[in-house]
Amino acid sequence: MSVFKLLSGAALAAVLAASSAATAAEAPSPEKIVLARQMIEASGGAKQMNAMLDSMFKAIGANVDASLPPEQQRLSAVLLQKMKERMSAAVPQMIDGAVQVYAKDLTDKELRDYVAWMQSDSGQSLARKLPQITAETLQVLTPVIVQITQGMKQDVVDEACRQAQCSAHDREVLSAAMNKALPKQPG
Repeated sequence: MSVFKLLSGAALAAVLAASSAATAAEAPSPEKIVLARQMIEASGGAKQMNAMLDSMFKAIGANVDASLPPEQQRLSAVLLQKMKERMSAAVPQMIDGAVQVYAKDLTDKELRDYVAWMQSDSGQSLARKLPQITAETLQVLTPVIVQITQGMKQDVVDEACRQAQCSAHDREVLSAAMNKALPKQPG
């Protein structure tokens, strides 16, 4: 086992242990859980989450289509639909996770104020417009993110290796991992 894998595993174990200890120590009250759930429901709840998933999978679909040969592009829609079905099935679990975070990080007053605002005319208007705003934002941001990540891959590996004094093998492993995580987009 490489030192990199060993250190990565140890770091992950430490983060998970600290996270679970912090979560257990800071469990929100049942009243805050109710308020946080009201906040998410006032913001659109599952409908909003599914709209965000639709936007996300539309952006992913464009990238998948661009990376497939024309004769396999017909498979893209089926592949993405299957992925979306699985993600959509997890929406209740994602909402429960978000409820826990909001209940932990926001005060009772902040939660009540947000619910009241979301129930106002302006809040309701925003809730109706947010799926379209999210979709448009993803369309604008995706090409920028792809361009930035492509330009920074080797620079980041070089900087990390200078700092960590990588061996030639370590550099190859990191470069391969970055190329796998951030594949070059056609075009």
